Amino acid sequence: MRMGFNKNDETPERRHDDEWYENAIAGIQRLSPEWKKEHAGDAAGRRYSIQVPEVIHEFDDFNKYLLEHEKRFPTFSEYIMRGIAERGLTPKEFYISAKMDRKLFSAIKTNVNYQPKKETAVACAFALKLSLKDAEDLLQSAGYSLSMSIQWDRVVYYCLREGITDIADVNELLYELDEKLIRQ
Repeated sequence: MRMGFNKNDETPERRHDDEWYENAIAGIQRLSPEWKKEHAGDAAGRRYSIQVPEVIHEFDDFNKYLLEHEKRFPTFSEYIMRGIAERGLTPKEFYISAKMDRKLFSAIKTNVNYQPKKETAVACAFALKLSLKDAEDLLQSAGYSLSMSIQWDRVVYYCLREGITDIADVNELLYELDEKLIRQ
């Protein structure tokens, strides 16, 4: 049964029992920076680092670096089309799963430099059933990332991490937390 909306009050039908929602919402709340600060324990004061690519001082060096690493940085459109091909999906299967119309899919497919909204990029990640790491790469190709400071992003992060790839399930969690739904 797919999640539907009651036309009178636009409340989604529940597809899972209360325990599923409670566990999911607790997992999402544990991702928030506030929760992490309150429950830091012995991790207080721990520093985290990120990998920073080699420093590039000159614009020409930057252009040369991009040309040398061009295959490592696909555009959003290229990433989507490669993902569809690798998974053996038809375009129609993909855009229906991503809850987008044919016109939007056509724009993504035909414009190699297409710049989607974050919500569209997230819907594509779920439609391709990407792992968390691959979804983050897809979002990065569109110029986005997931922030643990934003509840909507935490829900998406949690679902990707837990392998919840059905947009209807994700939307149910978003609804439970009074967040905007994905591609209604």
